[in-house]
Amino acid sequence: MFKNIYPARALTILVACGIAISYASQNQADYDPLWLGVCTLLFVAGCVLAFNIMRGLPAPAIRIAMSRATWLRAKYRLGIGIACLLGAFGWLFWSPQAFGDGSWTLAAIILGPTLALGALGMLLIYHWLGLWAFGKMRDNAEE
Repeated sequence: MFKNIYPARALTILVACGIAISYASQNQADYDPLWLGVCTLLFVAGCVLAFNIMRGLPAPAIRIAMSRATWLRAKYRLGIGIACLLGAFGWLFWSPQAFGDGSWTLAAIILGPTLALGALGMLLIYHWLGLWAFGKMRDNAEE
């Protein structure tokens, strides 16, 4: 069944070793350190196997065709993304002193904008990184 899906074997090994590690470390009063060590080594071996299988697969070169205007907008969005991340960290560090009574409502007031600004910033930075890594300028200048 999984003959044509190459990464599935390695992922099966990783999942099995992860379950074994989880089982071995469940009851910490009487767990066996040797079993945990063996499972951890098997997990690392599974990671190496998965890496080797994935590296051996043929991978077509991915290129995103974009115009210079798209690249310029992406650079502006990178700046906005960095500003959003700085704003999120600034809000996270400043707001507990300003609203610091510790209630759940104020925790939501603190974490809501932090998560929203952080997610927006990461999304914009990730978009720029994708265009930077895989982008290729089009010959025609139409947009």
